[in-house]
Amino acid sequence: EYRKYIPWGPIMDGNGKIASEAVAAAKIYDRKREESQIITEISGMNRCESSVSLTDSSSLLSDESSVEIKQSASNALESCSIRTECLPKKEVHQAQVSMYRRSIIISATLAFICQMLATPHLLQSAGVTETHLFEDFLDKHIRPNLEHGWDRLNASVSMTSMAYSANEEKRPGYKIAKKGAGAKYPIVMVPGYITSKLELWSGEQCGRKYFRQSLWGSLSGAHTFFTDLDCWMKHLQLDPITGSDPPNIRVRAAQSGFEAADYFMSTFWVWAKLIENFADVGYDASSMTLMSYDWRLAFPILEERDGFLTKLRFTIEALHKSRGEKVVLVAHSMGSSLVLYFFAWVTRDVHESGGGGGSDWVEKHIHSFVSLAGTFLGTAKSTPALLSGEMKDTVSLLGPIGTVTERYFGRKRRKDLANTWGSVWSMLPKGGDAIWGAGADITQNDECLSPDISPLHYKEPSPIISFTDSPSASDHPQTEHNHHTSLVSDGSSKTIHLGTQHFQQIIHNFSSKANRSIDSVIDFLEHWGNGYGPSLSAAKLHSFRKKDEVTSDLWHDPTATPLPDAPSLKMYCLYGFGIPTERAYYYKKNCGESTEQDGGDCDNATLHDPPFTIDVSINDASRNIKKGVLFADGDGSVPVLSTGYMCVDGWSKKSNGLNPSGIEIITREYRDRQEFQVDDPMRGGPGSGHHVDILGNVNTMEDVLKIVTDFELDTVSTHIESDILNIAGRIQTHPLGGLTAS
Repeated sequence: EYRKYIPWGPIMDGNGKIASEAVAAAKIYDRKREESQIITEISGMNRCESSVSLTDSSSLLSDESSVEIKQSASNALESCSIRTECLPKKEVHQAQVSMYRRSIIISATLAFICQMLATPHLLQSAGVTETHLFEDFLDKHIRPNLEHGWDRLNASVSMTSMAYSANEEKRPGYKIAKKGAGAKYPIVMVPGYITSKLELWSGEQCGRKYFRQSLWGSLSGAHTFFTDLDCWMKHLQLDPITGSDPPNIRVRAAQSGFEAADYFMSTFWVWAKLIENFADVGYDASSMTLMSYDWRLAFPILEERDGFLTKLRFTIEALHKSRGEKVVLVAHSMGSSLVLYFFAWVTRDVHESGGGGGSDWVEKHIHSFVSLAGTFLGTAKSTPALLSGEMKDTVSLLGPIGTVTERYFGRKRRKDLANTWGSVWSMLPKGGDAIWGAGADITQNDECLSPDISPLHYKEPSPIISFTDSPSASDHPQTEHNHHTSLVSDGSSKTIHLGTQHFQQIIHNFSSKANRSIDSVIDFLEHWGNGYGPSLSAAKLHSFRKKDEVTSDLWHDPTATPLPDAPSLKMYCLYGFGIPTERAYYYKKNCGESTEQDGGDCDNATLHDPPFTIDVSINDASRNIKKGVLFADGDGSVPVLSTGYMCVDGWSKKSNGLNPSGIEIITREYRDRQEFQVDDPMRGGPGSGHHVDILGNVNTMEDVLKIVTDFELDTVSTHIESDILNIAGRIQTHPLGGLTAS
């Protein structure tokens, strides 16, 4: 691209410094690229974003571009990307302002890093042979400055953290401590998916230099990802057959106490604010602990390889004995699912693959279980992760960033990696068609309802995957249908990696029907297994069908495994809502870029790997569909159907046998109220209901503090604002819906 402004010859002057002409060319190019990207993004924004952009972005552009941007924004006023009127309306404008400003900061950072690190490869493929000059330039000038920049960013984050610590009046812990609250019940924190740091203890030749360095969750891990992706992939993936370590590789969760999950990448707080507020009311390392774990592993492998469940049991027992009080378990996201699995494990006998603690172990040792944004019924986004290595965040990347991301860390790499991680399987939607197939959480009013996913159509369950190019596909927006697709493998590296007729037939059968419910998707995943079939470890360790006996492969599923016999236990379901969240997807067969560019169809074409991809051409604001993703209410990652249904309905009915001792369930929802903060620009503010931000939501923290200190506990009662009760009612009345007795 720089060739448009200056030849590559004078990129370096005689002293080895970058030439002034090249600097000028770079500035011109960067300016034009920035203007073009802003205009492109604003053209696709919704009403709220566009109105904000008119005031926020015009000052960034030249006079000529300002006119163009205003016209583009005005055009965008006519059609929203997401029908916000079909979602909770309060604070929508404020949330859009906050998200837009944060997106500028994040996109700019990612664009710079990707461009700098990927440019040598792009130049070489473009025919520029002397790329070593640019590499030398990166090594001598850019990468050191980048590291210096990260250090400055860390310092600024440290200053932000210090400012938060110094401003005591902002912290709910400080406030209730002044009112008399103090530490009472010992606390065990269980992190969620991807938030614990992972360290390398042994590996292949390429990874030995990273001994005991974090490959995940730190800046060193990010550096390895960008500079040595193949080595990073080799050490982060698991053995697909055993579900554990590949030969000669050992990656383990960092055992550094609170530092294992207080911050992600040294700059993104996770548990840090909650830990500090616990300290405000008197907690320290003797009365609370954080149990980090290798979040890649399926729950059974966590115990088999690392003895994690045993360690968790003994940690709880030790705190109970030393402090003289029962323990409060505080878990986030997938950590909540892990706690439920732990309850099933610890109360089963050893001969049942359990921990042998006895049926009354939970009653003896656990005072309360606090779930923060718990993935009780899984997440819709785990489905495309296994099918095609995609989700909303990847299909939304546009322009150069999307191109670089796809070529550097593309769908196939992401899909193959996810299929080795048993944890992704543990977050597949649970409850099957009886819950997800009712489509009860999909917007119900006439203007927003999608005909082909309507819960009012009782003949078939609501799909989680719809193929837009299936021979039986019904009317989809902006889609032309192709027919008589045959799957042929040419044996190249781009085709389905096993390429056998058996797997081709499985793929053909799955994609030949337009709509696929969650039960049929899971059935496909179990038989396909990303080319490994039923031999895939994760497929063998997880069952999604009820049986006469609750076996260990069902312990991950709360719709099949009852809560423990613990009548004095209290469970708190705390989660955010009011944010568009992935719920279902539109797919098409992956015939490769050349077929799409030629305008051809999939007839007699060779499917590439992955065999299907999200159809980003599907957009329908009236149905909350954007870039092939259908959205419902949730916290941005997990729908309220998953975080709330079991809490307000599934565990409240005696008839289904899932709460045999009548454990009290308290559900508290927090409407997303995002606001931009200069001192924390990448987050949603103290009122954010976002999936991770909920750990720093001031109202959530106050409630958790009252639970662990037993202070003003009567104020922590059920509070519901979302549509979850109506959703539960619609599931119960649906002919296919509802939970039956175990």
